[in-house]
Order: sequence, then structure tokens, then C-alpha cells
Amino acid sequence: MHVQELFEKRLGTHGLGLKELAILASSLEHLVHVEALDRLGVSYLAKNLTQEDVLSEEEAIDLLDVYMSVYILGFLHSDLKTMTADTAQELHSNILELYPTWPETQQFLREVYRSVAPKRDYLYFNEMENVIAEIGERYGRFQDIECRQFKDWLVAIEDSGVGGAGRVRISDFYGQALNNDKWQFSESVDYLRQLGALDDSDPSNLRVIIPNYISGPSNCVASSAYYSVCCLDECEGILGRLEQLVSAPQAPASTILSLVPMISSATMPSNRTLSPWLHHRLDEIAQHHGGLVPLHGRLFAQWLHYAYPRECTFPHAAGTIDPQRPEDLIIAGHATENDISANETVMKQVVADAAPVKHRVPGSETLASEESAMWSMHEELVVWRPANEPVGHWWFSTHPMKSVSGRMLAMLGAVLSLSIVLVRSLEPGLNGKCAQKGSSEKYYV
Repeated sequence: MHVQELFEKRLGTHGLGLKELAILASSLEHLVHVEALDRLGVSYLAKNLTQEDVLSEEEAIDLLDVYMSVYILGFLHSDLKTMTADTAQELHSNILELYPTWPETQQFLREVYRSVAPKRDYLYFNEMENVIAEIGERYGRFQDIECRQFKDWLVAIEDSGVGGAGRVRISDFYGQALNNDKWQFSESVDYLRQLGALDDSDPSNLRVIIPNYISGPSNCVASSAYYSVCCLDECEGILGRLEQLVSAPQAPASTILSLVPMISSATMPSNRTLSPWLHHRLDEIAQHHGGLVPLHGRLFAQWLHYAYPRECTFPHAAGTIDPQRPEDLIIAGHATENDISANETVMKQVVADAAPVKHRVPGSETLASEESAMWSMHEELVVWRPANEPVGHWWFSTHPMKSVSGRMLAMLGAVLSLSIVLVRSLEPGLNGKCAQKGSSEKYYV
């Protein structure tokens, strides 16, 4: 999906600055396209070709392999414009060693090529340009197949103990790397904590939070100055469906409890029965907000995590984690490879020291505090309104954009941030000033 289409899909036809958003989206799309052309240009150089050369089908496919190697491993070289042909060739020669799922990626490239390239045995540069544009469009969906595979591997070894839904004991996590060739599962405990993917509520039983790990930056691939290709957010569809059913920014707990069982996920069936402790936690949120549950705040996101523990991430309080890609930490000098990855000796020691699994007692009802040990009543809202103010008179009721949801406000905040980046990229000489207002409340923007 093009950037402009994404903005329009998110904002609908409310008419709030769509022209301006279209300009921003088009500018970003242009920058992304220019970057792709730079990547294609260096790939031509790596194959000793010029942009005036007419390529055979075999040459075109070989060129796409180099292009994708540079795309995936480009983080090893910070600036495309200074990348040499030798560097691109070296990245290509090492791609299989550094990226073991490369054969599947090659198959993806060939499928895109066959569906886009002209049905003849020669291609011009502008036709290769069309192929790489389509690769960019489809790659996120393709790469998410690998994400779902990672998730399946982790769900298969999920902690069967109390509070273990959506969690894998750190010893079992490392056991996959040591014994089952799952080389991906080797992040250090400290780095997992920094990512927000570690449940350390019980220090004797550290666990990896499946959705936080899957969606974390350590699983993002491909290198761009403007975006990262990361795993798709499965919780997005769940919350989106609930928003459609509620048709309001907040709702009574009873309404949410009647609707959520109808919404299935990859691991949760529809028409299920929610546990008493989930009822209890949602009632806590409603009481905290004077009787209604805001759909766009940290507390409800936290509740969704426990309702869909394998799809929805646990929302850590703002400022408590610092998720960054490994390469960014290394380049900035904030970490080394040894800081980010656990070595074999450390992993074996963790496995050897693992505590016994805390099994459930058959027939017993666990407490909410046991099932949701990381739970906190720390709230962070997109938009604040007085707890006792009627639903029909919330903040947007006096604003021209009456029907815009809280998530749209979040998108606008992202667009504003993006506009600063674009202005700096397109007009280096322009100086701007940003004013910040202090507040004791925390809000998502």
C-alpha cells in the first residue's frame, strides 16, 4: 500500500488537512523511491553494468539478488550514496551466512519478477525500476510469513504454568537455539529487557513475552533511512474490530466483556468464555475512569494483552524501555555484539539453572495477581477527559473534527513528527522551532 493510501485509509474522508497529508505522503514516497533507485544503481555497479545496458532475464534476476542483499544487509554500510561496487558484492557474497532464510527470499524475488516484468527476454532500466517498486510493496507481507513462523515456534514451547500464556521460559527460549537450530532466539537477557520482551516479575522464572519479542526491532529486517520492515501487528485487527463494534472512544466494561469473546484471533477462538480474573481487571479499569473504559489508553492495551496474550503486546509505561535495533546500538557505541547476544556458554548455564515449572493446581482458580503479575494501574491516554463527563461531551465534541477517533489523533501526531523529518530533508536551510508544554499527565501522541 502506498504511503498516501495508508494515510487516507487511517483518516477516512473527515477532511482534516487531507491535502497537506497528501503532500507529506507524496514527499515521503518520493524519498523512499529515490533511495530505492540509489540501491538499484549500486547493484548495477556491482554487476559491472550501466543503466543503459539491456539485461537478459538471467542478468535481471542476478541483479535483483544483489539489490535484495544490499536492502537486507544495508545496515552494515550507513550511506547508500557512498557504497561501492565492492561493498555491494561483499554483502551479496555473505547474505546466506548472515541471513539463513535467503533461499525463500530469492523465491519471493522471482515470483515478483515473473508477475511484473515484461514477457520477453530483455529488460531496460526503467522496467527494473518497476520490479523493485513492486518488491517494496510486497516485501512487508512476505517477511511477515517468517514472523508467524517465529511465533509458532514460541507458542509451541509456551510456559504451561500459572501466568504463562503468551510467555516462554528463558531456559526454553535458549534451548531452542542450542538444541533445535533456532539461531534467532539468542538475545541476551539485558537486551530482551531493553526491548520490553522480558517478563521479570518473578526473578527466579524469567520469561520472554511472545508478542513483544516478535514485534520488537530485533526482528526488523531490511535497511532504509525512512522505515524498517518489521512484523505486522496482529493486535491492530483485534482493536480495529472492537472499535467498529463499540463505535465510541470508551464503553462500559459490560459492553466490552460482551463483545471481546466474539472477536477471534490466530490463537483465540470466537465465542469463548473470559476468565473471572479478566472480568476483575476490566472492572478495575472502569472504576479508575469513573465507570467507562477508554479504548485508547495504556490500561486497556494492557488488558487486551492478557485477553490476547499471543497477539497483543504488553504496553510498558513510557520511558521504562528503550527498544532499538541491534545495529543502531552497535553503531552508536551503546552496545557490542556480546551485549546483545548471549553466547553458548551463557545459554547453557541458563538452561542448567532453570527452576522447575510451576504447574497449575487442577481444579483451582488462580488469582488475578497470579495470572497477570506485570499488571499496573499506570495509565497513559491519547486524549484526557474528566472521569464523570458524559460520553457525548468528550474533548472532540467542541472540535470541528467530531468523528475522529483517538487513534486518528495518534496518527496526526506521527504525521507532525514526519513533517519535521521531511522539511529537514527537503529544505536543509529551513530552521524550525518546537514548543513543548509541561504536564503531570502522560499522553500518547
